[in-house]
Amino acid sequence: MKKVALVHGWGGSYAATWQADGWDAALRGAGFEPVGVDLAGHGPQGGPHDPAAYSDLSGDLARKLPGDLHGAIGFSLGTKLLLELEARTPGANGLLVLGGIGDNLFAPEQAGPAIVAALRGAPAQQPPQVAALLAYAEKSASDPACLAAVLERPANPVLTETRLAQVRAPILIFNSSDDAVAQPDARLRAALPQAEHQLIGGTGHVGLTSDPRFRDAALAFLTTRHP
Repeated sequence: MKKVALVHGWGGSYAATWQADGWDAALRGAGFEPVGVDLAGHGPQGGPHDPAAYSDLSGDLARKLPGDLHGAIGFSLGTKLLLELEARTPGANGLLVLGGIGDNLFAPEQAGPAIVAALRGAPAQQPPQVAALLAYAEKSASDPACLAAVLERPANPVLTETRLAQVRAPILIFNSSDDAVAQPDARLRAALPQAEHQLIGGTGHVGLTSDPRFRDAALAFLTTRHP
């Protein structure tokens, strides 16, 4: 069976994001073998509380991925890391399905300080975007101190149009027009002119992986395109 990696976003885990939303079962039903990974500092296994330990999230991810992938599906932070690996070694991970990513790829994680404060117990009224990300993180049973350290890590990955010009993999960018984190995405699309793009309405950022339209589009792309 062709292997497809599933890479979650900040605060998530393989179980809480992909398994909970039925992706692994759908992939198996389509003839693929899902490869689940938890990003450094995520999931019940925990990790260091020192932000410096997360200075190369993409390198850590690369060590967890097999070398014979048919493709990889990423969400949010997971898409950033997959694009970083593609810029380092074009084509190494096959087809790429990138969800929940837009022009925020080129900017610091703006909600980071507010989320870190909440993870450390600072009482404050949380804007909807922050509250949604915290609720997403709670489902993964991750250590809040680890998640805070990931947000406070030395800036990485750092991607530019020049680095994205190295990209060779076939790519599907899949976003929601209601995603306050990833929208707009015009700059990213301009940087990846060869990528296919689908935009839906009716779901926000953290709800994207539970939308069957995302899952169906990913399976169609993985089934009909070739690395």
